[in-house]
Amino acid sequence: MAIRFISKDHELKIMSAIKFRKIVDLTHLMCRDMVSWPTLPSLMYEHTAIAAKDLYTMTVITRMTTHTGTHIDVQAHFIPGGKTIEDYPIESFMGDGVVLDLSWKKPGEEISVEDLKRYEDDIQEGDVVMLCTNWDKKDRYTNEYLFQWPHLGIDSAKYLVSKRIKAVGIDALSIGGWMDTVPGQGPVAKSSPVEVHRILLGADIIIIEELRGLDEVLHGKKTARAFFVFAPLKLSDAEGSPCRAFALIY
Repeated sequence: MAIRFISKDHELKIMSAIKFRKIVDLTHLMCRDMVSWPTLPSLMYEHTAIAAKDLYTMTVITRMTTHTGTHIDVQAHFIPGGKTIEDYPIESFMGDGVVLDLSWKKPGEEISVEDLKRYEDDIQEGDVVMLCTNWDKKDRYTNEYLFQWPHLGIDSAKYLVSKRIKAVGIDALSIGGWMDTVPGQGPVAKSSPVEVHRILLGADIIIIEELRGLDEVLHGKKTARAFFVFAPLKLSDAEGSPCRAFALIY
């Protein structure tokens, strides 16, 4: 069963009319000093009050970027003058879609047009396309996890644009590869990750990064359809946001 938005007025009626048999959490747990993009600061928060002592508990986030943990990118992340989160209606952050099995891709390898064309008939116009590399199963505190994930290239990004999809997600740090330099680690990607983002975001395709559990949606299959939600914080003038992503399997 495919879910297509008819109008804003009918959105909730459609959702309530369908019985989902399973919900899969696609979001990483956020915790102090969790793994994040190597050149960005990690998450930090602290309790300013404890219920046992102060009658209530309060937590203050002291350091976090809009690209911490499972998160989305919208146009303004790489497109000058592009849309920010408040410019998108809420239904932009949910939709019917498909998970594609790409778990056989090697570390640092580009996901090619040919790889995606294996699933050409499974990708529908308006889909949320989720790329399952199983990178979330790796030890997140290793150089392999931090720098060598499978990723889209320029041609494969253009291919997804040609399929007129709504959003694309991946269970790795970024939809593009690593092309920065830090002590002990040089570039890995052959295609510019900036250009990959610009191609997708320029076509108003929302990007979801650092997902987990896409293999649970596949459940041993090569492809699986589900209804995906990846709702961000309603931040003003923001180019991205942590999100709570999950799949409703019908």
